[in-house]
Amino acid sequence: MLKTSKLTFLLLIFLSFDMSSNTLSLLCKGEATVADVGQLAGDVTVTSIESRKNYAEIILRFEDDFKKGFIQLPSIMRPNIGGKKIDTWELKDISSSDNEIKANFRINFANKPNISISRVTGRMEYKSRAFPKDFAGDCEVVNLEEKKF
Repeated sequence: MLKTSKLTFLLLIFLSFDMSSNTLSLLCKGEATVADVGQLAGDVTVTSIESRKNYAEIILRFEDDFKKGFIQLPSIMRPNIGGKKIDTWELKDISSSDNEIKANFRINFANKPNISISRVTGRMEYKSRAFPKDFAGDCEVVNLEEKKF
């Protein structure tokens, strides 16, 4: 009886991985540093840009054994120039080791973020010189084909 339950358990784990498509989908939840644009009124109207932290969720999808990948940013992280109407970008220069996944992508002419994900801890770091400047969060494997409702 014990052998049957172990075999069933191992079979369920094996079948839960999609071996045919070689894809990995991640949902990363954390905080992003985004622009907070404000207007200062007075004799002269001045636009001020400051940063603020916001909760955000990023979806990543890697395909073909990390040869291709895509990143989907929430609206709070999409800049006005080159990003408000686009939510998914193709990842470039993807590298994957046993401990880390790295890639970059281009949002617009001034914004080319780099991402790194620890395969040990699940921690994702996103760095850019333009807004959104950074994101730090924890990732978990997610099946994008299954819907909650």
